[in-house]
Amino acid sequence: MNSIRKFSKQWITVAFACAVALVGESQTVTPGSEIMEMIKLAETYRQADNLSFNVDIKYTDSLNTDSTIDQMAASYKLHSGLYYTYIDSTEMLQGTRYNLRVSHIDSVITIRDRQIYPDVMNMPVTDTLYWKTHLQSISVTGVNDSTRLLKITFKPGAMYSSYEVKYNFKKYYMVQVKAYMPADLPGTDPGLFPSDKALITFTFSGYSNAVLDATWFNEDKFIIYQGGQFQPKAPYTGYFIETNITQ
Repeated sequence: MNSIRKFSKQWITVAFACAVALVGESQTVTPGSEIMEMIKLAETYRQADNLSFNVDIKYTDSLNTDSTIDQMAASYKLHSGLYYTYIDSTEMLQGTRYNLRVSHIDSVITIRDRQIYPDVMNMPVTDTLYWKTHLQSISVTGVNDSTRLLKITFKPGAMYSSYEVKYNFKKYYMVQVKAYMPADLPGTDPGLFPSDKALITFTFSGYSNAVLDATWFNEDKFIIYQGGQFQPKAPYTGYFIETNITQ
């Protein structure tokens, strides 16, 4: 089970990116503009003024989806480029100065430079070289009068073999994401994935635009910079600090 949780944490760091002005509410997407749908999703979450939601995360074999290998729940709060995520005893937040990951299981606080996009979609959606190198095919189809399904197939060697996003195209909120990936990470029990492919299913719920308190995004709850270095603050005294930031 620990190996699966480490497997999941490598690919999930979730805060999500999506909400520019809504573009088009037709069922169809102009051929050649499918990647723009991914970018619209990413921008929706990145620019969200006040947005909270929950995500249920389920790990199964790609073919035996009725048998759950592991399951986690996450909560997200986004505000104008700031974000807070709680998932599996780990808090992740981006404030006005830093990006923090606080692992309460390992007693480690990782401090990084701020990111343009949260790690919600777990792929560099705006990187044209990434798409040129790894994309095999992409399509968008209508599910109903408010929902689309975006499907991506990747070339061998990419992190994912395929990726599916069901989303509300009137608000550009994700409803469900299915990420298929090779189950050959070191330390992963191959017996858990007889198809040699893992399926991670993210199901979104509880979207809210209620105003968020600024304390959710306050790095000072966890760390202080003094004496030329970062120090953990009580009650996190004793947590190990990891950072490559120099002041």
